[in-house]
Amino acid sequence: MMHGILSNLSYFLSKVFKFLFTSRSREDIIAAEDTINLDIYLTSQLILTNIFMITIQRRIGLACLLVWGVFAVWAQSEAQTGAELRKSAPFPIFSYGDNTVYSDEFLRVFNKNKKDKIAPTRLEIEEYLDLYIKFKLKVQEAYTRQMDTVPSFIRELSGYRSQLAQPYLTDKTVTDRLVRQAYDRSQQEVKASHLLIKCGLDAKPQDTLAAYQKIMGLRQRIVKGADFSELATKHSEDESAKVNNGNLGYFTAFQMIYPFENAAFNHKVGEVSMPARTQFGYHLVYVEDKRKVLGDILVSHIMLKYYNEAQVDSVKQRIDAVYTKLQEGADWASTVEEFSEDFNTNSKGGKLSWFNRTTSNIPVEFKNTAYELSENGSYSKPVKTKFGWHIIRREDYKAAQSFEESKDRLRRKVERDSRSELNKEIVIARVKEENHYRGIGGLSAVASQFDEDLLTGNYREKLGDSIELFAINGKKYLDKDFYRYVAANQTKTQKTLDKALQDYYDDFVNQSNLEYEESILEEKYDDFKYIMQEYKDGILLFELTDQEVWGKAVEDTLGLESFYNENQANYMWKERAEAIVYSCKDEKSAKKASKAVRKGVPTAEILEKCNAKDPLTVKVDMDKFEKGKNEQLNQVEWAPGVYEIAADNDREKFVHIKEILPPSPKKLEDNLGQITSDYQNHLESLWIASLKKKYPVKVFEDNVQKLYK
Repeated sequence: MMHGILSNLSYFLSKVFKFLFTSRSREDIIAAEDTINLDIYLTSQLILTNIFMITIQRRIGLACLLVWGVFAVWAQSEAQTGAELRKSAPFPIFSYGDNTVYSDEFLRVFNKNKKDKIAPTRLEIEEYLDLYIKFKLKVQEAYTRQMDTVPSFIRELSGYRSQLAQPYLTDKTVTDRLVRQAYDRSQQEVKASHLLIKCGLDAKPQDTLAAYQKIMGLRQRIVKGADFSELATKHSEDESAKVNNGNLGYFTAFQMIYPFENAAFNHKVGEVSMPARTQFGYHLVYVEDKRKVLGDILVSHIMLKYYNEAQVDSVKQRIDAVYTKLQEGADWASTVEEFSEDFNTNSKGGKLSWFNRTTSNIPVEFKNTAYELSENGSYSKPVKTKFGWHIIRREDYKAAQSFEESKDRLRRKVERDSRSELNKEIVIARVKEENHYRGIGGLSAVASQFDEDLLTGNYREKLGDSIELFAINGKKYLDKDFYRYVAANQTKTQKTLDKALQDYYDDFVNQSNLEYEESILEEKYDDFKYIMQEYKDGILLFELTDQEVWGKAVEDTLGLESFYNENQANYMWKERAEAIVYSCKDEKSAKKASKAVRKGVPTAEILEKCNAKDPLTVKVDMDKFEKGKNEQLNQVEWAPGVYEIAADNDREKFVHIKEILPPSPKKLEDNLGQITSDYQNHLESLWIASLKKKYPVKVFEDNVQKLYK
């Protein structure tokens, strides 16, 4: 079974890449798309890639990539002829059964895959027309079989839709601003200390007020001259402050939670922030230093460990001796392997992973020394860290990336980070206005239906009295909808009942607005409507083609054998030579082996005698070689005999042709991949023919000519 599946991969890939490499270039899209659609396009490309990889892992889903190639994401740039035709009224291109495909649809999908803006040729149009007719026939058959109603299909499409919808549920302006901010901050490293007074986000108001007043009192003392580190050591509720006096060292963007990062980057050196609220509580952030970021560095090292202070000096003497050996010209890799006590790296030349000056698990002394090395290959004098004594050698260095080089990576980080909540707030405000959100009864209409059980996570869902809370585009959201939401999302909390209820209601309103917006994306955006239809059709295409062609070709062994027998003439060996190519260590062994071959000594016996002391003295390559397909046999007469040939790679060689074999049929198992591929093509041809009978196809030739004339 597995052999059969693998034999299909080349067939699938040939189809996939045929379509992939006809897809539109990114430059074409950039030239034609406006800024908003380009952002959606690029984000969707990433999502499509992720979806495709998931599909591959789940079910060898090459057909999804096929569909991606045929129907690439919605770039609107077109060849000049296509653009002109789009301005005129659509006209029919072909019909199948009771359905008709018009020029606007055909040109839309055709131009997505055209790499240039030159008017299409007749050949291009006709080739694509043939492909598109077959595609529409197969998909129509899937709908006829109601494959789009299968629960597994509905779940799969829903998952893809959620991912494809994300670019429409973000605000490009906010995202761009956050990406630029993240880049600017990533070019700096901030050294800061902090003082924490714990206070959970769900704390009671009186506890929140007490924590805020406490930290403000500490801030006043610092502003008046009190030493920050002393107060942090004494009052901070971050346990690490007892050890580090609140000093966090250097960090850059994304290495701290966003509110904390803001407090650090928005203040000058020597300033202390106002209290910054995070999920941990209130923080005072004291900025001690700012410096320009350097690039990443790759180093190797030799490390000698000490286990207590009494060993420091003796280990220093040993590392000094190793350093002297290096100075005298000792090989670095050999020295590492012989002396280094970092057993994770001493077999790899001492090489560590890439790091930078804010990497947290590397001692400061080690990083500072590494960055002092100015050239690849240069190494340091011994340096002491808490792990031992080190000699550090610089292997490579990468300068900090430009904005253009890093913006896509930063965009992905922004979307996963808490700062993306800013984006969400903007989007919610926008869709509320666009979709005519209107408050009606509001929270006050149902507040009396909740009690203290809500705070312990024991609220029981009520049936509701059809009270209207709000409406979105006329769609009513009732009390029962809110009760259901609360029951599904409740957790224990220390908030007051009023505060907890308000938070639940705000979240319910926000989620309802986003879900409504997502539900109408096809109505608001044609490009989303098209891509969803193409995904739907593509998944159906895969499932049905797998049933009718790919899977059948693998499972129908009798049909495959019958096809092979009927077409055996297409699977013939050309004239072949049954031959052995001998490769010998030197001239002496070659003469000895050649002499034995001429005497008719069996190959196994020759190898046993010649390789008694060295198993590589004589090697052989035995096979049945087609004429013209083997470089060594091409050098000799095509007839039985023993022939000397040119030496190669310091090995003496000769050829023994035992027999010339006439043309003969290939066995099925010897050519399973090619035969299976041909059988698939045969099954598809029969299937297409039957579909054309079921859904008669009519091509409007005069209209087709308009597409390329």
